[in-house]
Amino acid sequence: MIVTDEERLGSVMAHVIDNALDSIGDDGFVEIRLGTSGREAVIEVSDNGSGMSPAFIRDELFKPFRASKGSRYGIGAFESREYVRENGGRMDVQSKLGVGTVVTIRLPAVAVTGGVAGVDPATV
Repeated sequence: MIVTDEERLGSVMAHVIDNALDSIGDDGFVEIRLGTSGREAVIEVSDNGSGMSPAFIRDELFKPFRASKGSRYGIGAFESREYVRENGGRMDVQSKLGVGTVVTIRLPAVAVTGGVAGVDPATV
């Protein structure tokens, strides 16, 4: 389980998924995987879209007001990464031109013990 603001994490996910969808063609795919690694919750969004160059990821992707798509503001990736960092996590991007992109979000996870308030674990 992670402790975060549901709306803001939802905005991060919407941004990452929208970018993945924008990058794929008619026969493309976007895959979302959820899991854990040690004490981290891991969210991975991958696509087989156009991909990005290492230079673009390093020099442009997370800089605010550097939109690469038409009339957008160019702050989504920056704001998303900053929110993940505020929560003690990190956002990693691996991409290859013409192959696709994998965005991995890692957030600190907390152990759940004793169930959820008001819910009898025997009935779940």
